[in-house]
Amino acid sequence: MSVTIDDIAKEAKVSTATVSRVINGSKAVSPELTRRVLEVIERKRFKPNSFARGLATDKSSIIGVIVADISNPVISTTIKGINHVAQQKGYTVLVCESDGDGRKEQMLLERLEEQKASGVILAGMNVDHSRVEKMLDMDFPIVMVTQQSSDGCITINTVIHDNIQAIIDAVSFLYDNGHTRIGFICGPENDYSSGIRRLEGFRMAADSLGLDIPSSYIVHGDFSYESGRECMTRIFEENTRMPTAVLACSDLMAAGAVSGAASLGLSVPQDLSIMGFDDTDLARYLNPSLSTVRIPYFEEGSKAAEELFALMESGEKATGKLVFIPHKVIRRFSVRNIKTHDS
Repeated sequence: MSVTIDDIAKEAKVSTATVSRVINGSKAVSPELTRRVLEVIERKRFKPNSFARGLATDKSSIIGVIVADISNPVISTTIKGINHVAQQKGYTVLVCESDGDGRKEQMLLERLEEQKASGVILAGMNVDHSRVEKMLDMDFPIVMVTQQSSDGCITINTVIHDNIQAIIDAVSFLYDNGHTRIGFICGPENDYSSGIRRLEGFRMAADSLGLDIPSSYIVHGDFSYESGRECMTRIFEENTRMPTAVLACSDLMAAGAVSGAASLGLSVPQDLSIMGFDDTDLARYLNPSLSTVRIPYFEEGSKAAEELFALMESGEKATGKLVFIPHKVIRRFSVRNIKTHDS
């Protein structure tokens, strides 16, 4: 039979409340009582149950992570970063999948509140102003990672990469390799950070470089391989003059675009250069290997967890802090240098 907190209290000749205070360090206990309790705990090899500890402190050693799609390699890498920090702190990560359903996300937040979670990280989820208001009413702090609030205001602490600058750097890389006709496979129109912001960055880069990009060069996908393939076909079908390069907003869509180009008789990079975004493992394994923008998602997850623990320790719900994690353009073999700017 497992040892309980009552067993420890009886043998140490103290109350269960005193044992709970020693375990959680929540209130001052005399050195003599602390010594007696700890000696019994060590002798009995007692391991406090996290739920029981939560009843005493009104919090458990659980960190909730809510994601839209756990199969997304970007999200799984982010979770690894979160878990790395949480384990060092002695916390357990509970991952919940919402399928991108706002109502389900709110329900999961309420469930985590019932389970006395100490804090929650939202990974890659769209959040508007009304959602932020509800989030601030929860009993725990919340940190957003890889996505920021679509109202443009940083109220909830957020860890993210600079989506606008990352796309500007990617377009500049293609331009420096001689490409002036650049197609863009962007994210969904309702995705603020990875859709709207990246498209904003693309338009800013085109304006800055003096590129005349027809609207038929810009298509919206959903970050999947299939949508990348479909978007590549659309660009081909809707243009008599093809772009010399296509930038996709995820490596998966870029891989789909490479496949779509091949089905149209186009060779990458001889006939068409293709560039991705994220630098997942796929980017290295694809043939040809994919030029891309490297986003360090493990580090983003780690930093988000650190920010959450900082809030938990301070007792604050949010401080409006925005943290950018640096990105890097990676050259591989899917982009060809066509040397001149007059193609």
